[in-house]
Amino acid sequence: MIPIGLVLTEKGMGVGAVLALVIGGAGASIPELTLLLAIFEKKLLADFVLTIFAIAVAAGYLANLLVA
Repeated sequence: MIPIGLVLTEKGMGVGAVLALVIGGAGASIPELTLLLAIFEKKLLADFVLTIFAIAVAAGYLANLLVA
C-alpha cells in the first residue's frame, strides 16, 4: 500500500475510500485536466471526469465488500 493510504487506514479511513481517493486523484488531477482541456472539447472532458469518478466509486464499494 502507498504510504498515504497506509496512514489514512491507520487513522480509521476505510479501505474502499482510500482506493477511491487514489484512483480519483491519479485519474483526474488538475494538470492532467488542464492538458486535456487544451486538446479536447469540454463535453468530452466532462465525460472523462465522470467516468473516472464512477470507476473510483465502484472500486471503493467493491473493495469495502471484499474487505468486510
